[in-house]
Amino acid sequence: MKLNSNITEALQFYLDNDLNEVISEKAQNHFLEKDPQKKAVEVLKPATVNNFVKPQYSTNEALSTLAKKSQLPVPIEPAFDHKKFQSLNEIVALAQKSAAAAKTLPELRKAVENFDGCNLKKMATNTVFCDGNPTSKVMVIGEAPGNHEDLQGIPFCDDSGKVLDDMFRAINMTRAENFYITNVIFWRPPGNRRPTDEELAICRPFVERHIELLNPEVLVLVGATSMTAVLGIKDPITQIRGKFMDFAPKFLSRKIKTFTIFHPSYLIRQPSKKKVAWQDMLALEQFLK
Repeated sequence: MKLNSNITEALQFYLDNDLNEVISEKAQNHFLEKDPQKKAVEVLKPATVNNFVKPQYSTNEALSTLAKKSQLPVPIEPAFDHKKFQSLNEIVALAQKSAAAAKTLPELRKAVENFDGCNLKKMATNTVFCDGNPTSKVMVIGEAPGNHEDLQGIPFCDDSGKVLDDMFRAINMTRAENFYITNVIFWRPPGNRRPTDEELAICRPFVERHIELLNPEVLVLVGATSMTAVLGIKDPITQIRGKFMDFAPKFLSRKIKTFTIFHPSYLIRQPSKKKVAWQDMLALEQFLK
């Protein structure tokens, strides 16, 4: 029975695929139109019809179908709209214009919240602008919001923020009374990665205007990214931290002092550096006195 079944399947395959010459010694004329209603022998099961593709039974019919398809209108891809594309220089120019128009800190905050030129904003929950006392003469600038900051809209409100508060509290300073805090980036980078140079460039006009409006006596730069973004130097933070440096950019009418410290998250990972960080805070306390 199994042998007969295999033979039956083989015969059906030859018939379904018009392989008559394989099972017949009679020559076949392939230019003749074949009968589509040809049935299999009675001992074979009827073949299933695949309706997905309509078969073409003659060359003329196939050519006619192709001709009809060629007459269909070809969809035209929409032209690239150059007006919608903005280069980095154009985005930075818009940021500069928006920042310059802000005459007060509340206006600058509104300008940052309404600015859509930085792609980080599209993935962020909140714009993280500032915290602390806006009348203070000490301005603390960090890197970028993390997960907790993004959710709450407050800079340095996570574990590293608690360490930072403890560092300032050790020299009798609190953010509610004695210092003002912000970041060089106002929206959380995905995965808490380091901000790109393009993202820093886009936010820089707002950071510079922020410094100008607050007009502090000293800038405390927290971490290497903040140091590089504000001062424009790429030296290792170990060579810059703990030193007071004059800062006289074009957007300021006078010089102010900058002071760089280790980022609290670095101190959490490297507890042995807390002694050096404590010495830096004592130097800051002495300078403020």
